[in-house]
Amino acid sequence: MDELLNKVLMEEALLRLSAEHRDVLVALHYRRYTVQEASVSLNIPSGTVKSRAFYAVRALRTILDEMGVQR
Repeated sequence: MDELLNKVLMEEALLRLSAEHRDVLVALHYRRYTVQEASVSLNIPSGTVKSRAFYAVRALRTILDEMGVQR
């Protein structure tokens, strides 16, 4: 049950991210792409993938904190 709740909370948090941040996180963490693979898939430079991933994780932490999710 906890696993299902965590999945629902994470999906809700991901939906609150910008599309650019969400796309990078999905590519890197759900599809398990490398930075280079994500770069090709998203048609953006690898440096942009890294930058967006950094800021996406930071934004996701803020969103989860606002949702009251314990880390």
